[in-house]
Amino acid sequence: MDDYGVVTGTDQVVVAVPVQSTPHSPFDPTLMTAVAVAVAAAAVGLSVGGRRVSTRRRLLVGGGAAYGTTVLCLWAGVRLVFWRFAFDPVGDAPVVVPVLTVFGVVIAGQFVLSTYLFVAHGTWTPLVWLFGVTWALVEFVLMVGGESGGLFALLVWTVALLPACLGVLVVTTGGELLLRRADLSNPLWP
Repeated sequence: MDDYGVVTGTDQVVVAVPVQSTPHSPFDPTLMTAVAVAVAAAAVGLSVGGRRVSTRRRLLVGGGAAYGTTVLCLWAGVRLVFWRFAFDPVGDAPVVVPVLTVFGVVIAGQFVLSTYLFVAHGTWTPLVWLFGVTWALVEFVLMVGGESGGLFALLVWTVALLPACLGVLVVTTGGELLLRRADLSNPLWP
């Protein structure tokens, strides 16, 4: 098969039908990882630095809105430039806008929950979780291909992957809080 999808080397010319491919990075994987790490570091930096310069409510609402908007813009931007939407963004707006709004709120909730746990309880594991989940989410939304539609990646994250990620947050933060309450001054004696 040549670069244009035409099968060569036989007496017949068969044009390959474009099909959904497996998810892949539309650009260099190192660049994709660098973008994901930068967004994750910025989210953690906003959580840590924001508590010093802003009120709790302003940090949670503003930071969550910035976080959700950033992820949605990365998702839409990579699809506009490197892929195609399986829907008409203008004609299908009555369906697309509510779905994107719900996804934006859910993703913003990732930032809000982890930042709240950090600010209110002084736990550090939510920041580690925020870094890891943001890195994974950004790498996930920057992948194209293998989708049933433009919104499928958002649905997969929200329904399948985020609940597992939240479970990790609950276990790690709960473990940190339990360790703080335990008297570990002399761990060898009951």
